[in-house]
Amino acid sequence: MEPEPELILEDATSLRDAMRRMVRYASDATDALDARIEDEGLDGRTEAVQLRESLDRVQNLSLEISEELNAYQDRHAH
Repeated sequence: MEPEPELILEDATSLRDAMRRMVRYASDATDALDARIEDEGLDGRTEAVQLRESLDRVQNLSLEISEELNAYQDRHAH
């Protein structure tokens, strides 16, 4: 049975959107750190906390994407 094109598109769109969120989280963390560096407002602890939170978000999202991708492959394997 061939997968329905609409379902393939829906699944691919979901994966794409999740990847974009991951990139946005990383970009936001980089921008925040850049601003603190430029302002010379570094205290070490704040940057570490912010980066850890961003990395945690990216890691959690990466796991979600991996699970979605596994399900996508299972549904649309030929």
